[in-house]
Amino acid sequence: MNDTAFIIGNGESRLIFDLKTLKGKGTVYGCNAIYRDHADVCDFIMSVNQEMYEEVMEAKERQNFTAEVLNTIHLSGWNYLCDGDHDDVDRNGKPTMRFWSGGDIKTGKIKTLDFTKTRGSGCSAILHAIESGHKNICLLGFDILGAKQWEAGPQEMKREWNNVYKQTKNYPKRVNMKAYLKFEWLYHLRQTARHYLKDDVKIYFFNRKEYVNSNPLLPKFFDIQNIFAGNYFDLKKWLNEEKNKIDWITFHKVKNNVFKF
Repeated sequence: MNDTAFIIGNGESRLIFDLKTLKGKGTVYGCNAIYRDHADVCDFIMSVNQEMYEEVMEAKERQNFTAEVLNTIHLSGWNYLCDGDHDDVDRNGKPTMRFWSGGDIKTGKIKTLDFTKTRGSGCSAILHAIESGHKNICLLGFDILGAKQWEAGPQEMKREWNNVYKQTKNYPKRVNMKAYLKFEWLYHLRQTARHYLKDDVKIYFFNRKEYVNSNPLLPKFFDIQNIFAGNYFDLKKWLNEEKNKIDWITFHKVKNNVFKF
C-alpha cells in the first residue's frame, strides 16, 4: 500500500492547485461537496453531516462514481484525548485548548464546546487515512482562517466565510465563519499529531504562504515535531519526487537535542 494520503479540504486556497495532479500519487480523500466537481480525483469522500452525507450518497447512486463515501461510523471512535491529558492540559502541563466558550446569538447565553465531542469532515478524513495505515498525511485546502487572508494586516485573522461551496445546498447561508471552527480544527490536528507520533505518522500542511506565515495560531497548535508546513509549490515538488528540495517550516523547539512535544 502507498503510505501517502492526500486530504483535500474545501478552503478556497485550493482553487489555485490542480487537484488532478494528485491522482496516482497516493490515496486521495475529499470532503463533502467535492463530489460535485472532483469525484474522479477521490478514492474516498468523508462527510460527517447527515444531510450532506445523504446528498453525497444520492449522488454516488446517480453518478456511479467510484469513490467510497465515509462518515464517522467508519472510524475507531477515538475522542482526540492523548495519554496523560487531563481536563485541558497535556502531560507536560501545556494547555491543549480543548474547550471553547462564546456567545450564542440565538439564545444570548454563553455556550461551551468540548472538542473531544465535536467532529468535522476534514479531520475525520485524516483519522481514517491514519487508521488505514498511511504514514504520510498531506493536507491541502485546510485554510483554517477566513477568505482572502492575504488582504489582512499583520497578525489579523480574517473571518469571512472560506469555503469553495459556500452559499450552496447544505452549506447554510452566512457571511462569516463560525468563531470556534478554527480552534476545533487546530485542536483536532494537534491531538492527532501527538497521538500518532509514536507510530511514525507525519502530517504535512500545504497551503498558500499567507495561510502559513500569517496565522498566529499555528506556532501554538503546530508545535509537534511531526507536523511540517509548506506552500503549494512545495506540494508540486512532493509530487515530482523532489521532497529533498522542500525547505519545511516547523514550529516545535529543540532543547539539548531532545524534542519537546
